[in-house]
Amino acid sequence: MHSPDGSPGDPIYLRWENTAPPHRKFYEVELELSLFYPKLLVRRWGRIGTRRARSIKLVLEDAETVWREVREISRLRGQHGYGLVREAREAAIGAEAA
Repeated sequence: MHSPDGSPGDPIYLRWENTAPPHRKFYEVELELSLFYPKLLVRRWGRIGTRRARSIKLVLEDAETVWREVREISRLRGQHGYGLVREAREAAIGAEAA
């Protein structure tokens, strides 16, 4: 995935889908931005087209922890047949506020 140093272009939203029959499932990860840590990593999953997705929010204390978690989620989604379909980026989200 990306480095935890906050370099420009780190993802703030990722979406994977598994559309192989009979699945039609999705999985999303979104980093809620703030100027300081801790950051809130929101994970959502469910069937494509459903009105309500299941979700969980994780509070993460530093950039290294955030990107370690995102890399692990990405690895697991790939192992379960999901493909990355959308990625939104923002500059310098991992930078610590001075």
